[in-house]
Amino acid sequence: MRTLHLFALLGLCGAVQAQRTFDVSIADSTYHMKQYWFVLYTKGEGPALDSLTAATLQKEHLAHQDAQAARGLIVMAGPFDNNDTGWRGLLLYDCDTREEVEGYLRQDPFVRMGRLKYTIAPWWGAVGTRLP
Repeated sequence: MRTLHLFALLGLCGAVQAQRTFDVSIADSTYHMKQYWFVLYTKGEGPALDSLTAATLQKEHLAHQDAQAARGLIVMAGPFDNNDTGWRGLLLYDCDTREEVEGYLRQDPFVRMGRLKYTIAPWWGAVGTRLP
């Protein structure tokens, strides 16, 4: 039930888009909500790569993401297993604007080669939420 209340309150997010945080109280709990940017990497239409080029780009791709994570820009990331959807990975960015996130994504070696495409959407999460 708390989840339903939380999602109902998040429906009001249009009113708070100018800010990245707000507090919401549900029953006896208060949640400090913050806007992040959800990125879904999907399969691109770029050319097939030979194994050496693919390995080099993978190393550059991971270094690019590691550098952003070290700066606190990427707060969560990971690949999807093989699937029929074309989904390749997800990222959560802690940035002020979509344009900032897109600037980082355009620097990704796989995006530059056309091997990955992306979709960006605002996502609200409770600050301090962690995976088990």
